[in-house]
Amino acid sequence: MAILTESKIKKLLRTTNLKETKFLVLEPGTVITPSAKEYLKDITIEYMEIPEASEIKNQEATFPMTQLEVSEAENIKDIQETLICNNGKGQKMWKGHLTYQVKIDIIISHILTLQKKSHHIGKTELVGALNTILTIVKTMAMEILASDQLDLVQEIEKWLEDKKSYVASLYPEGSFIPTYKDEECVIALFELHAYLQELEHFIAKEMKEILKSEDYINCISIVTILKDYCWVLMVQSKENSVE
Repeated sequence: MAILTESKIKKLLRTTNLKETKFLVLEPGTVITPSAKEYLKDITIEYMEIPEASEIKNQEATFPMTQLEVSEAENIKDIQETLICNNGKGQKMWKGHLTYQVKIDIIISHILTLQKKSHHIGKTELVGALNTILTIVKTMAMEILASDQLDLVQEIEKWLEDKKSYVASLYPEGSFIPTYKDEECVIALFELHAYLQELEHFIAKEMKEILKSEDYINCISIVTILKDYCWVLMVQSKENSVE
C-alpha cells in the first residue's frame, strides 16, 4: 500500500508538471498524510481503476496455478483463518502483531544504542531528542496510539515546521546516503530513519482493516513525524560535524 507524504508531494512538484496540470493519479487505497493534504488543496485526485473480477479470472485461466501453488495458497488461508479470532470488542486479532512488536523492539534497541554513543561523545541535545522518540515508540509498543503522548508528537511537529524547509534545501528526504567518512551518529540516524520508514509502510499495509479510519491515519502520521524528525536530526548532525 502506498503512502503519500509531504516530502513525496514536494518532490512531485519539483520534478513533474503537477503544478501546471493540477491532476494526480494514485493507487487505490493510497494513504495521504495530513501534512501532504495541505499541498493537495488545488489538485484533483483520481484513483486508478481496479480490474474487474472477470478480468482476474481470465488472467488466472491464461496463467493457471500449479498444484503446488494451489496447496500453498490453501495452507496459507488455513493458517490465516486459524489466527483470526475475536477479542472482547469483537475485533479481529491482528495477525501481524508479533512482526509489529519485533519491529518496535528493533527501533527501541537502535535508539538506546545511539543514545549511549551520543552520551559518550557529549551530544546531550541529541540524547534528549532521541529520548523523546523513545518515549513515543515505547507507548506505541503497548497501545499503538496513546493520547498522553500526543502532546509530544505535536511539539515535534511544530519544531519541524521551522526546520524542514532549511533541511530540505540541503538534503531533501531520500536524496542523501551517508558514507563511511560521516560521523557514526549520522550513519546511525540514517539507519533509524530507515527503520521508522519500514514501520510506516508496515502499519499502512497491515493495520488498515484493524483500526478505525481516523486512528489508522493518526498512527501512520505519528510514525511519519518521527521519521521526518530523525531525518532533520541526521542533517543537523552532519552539518555540525562539518563546522
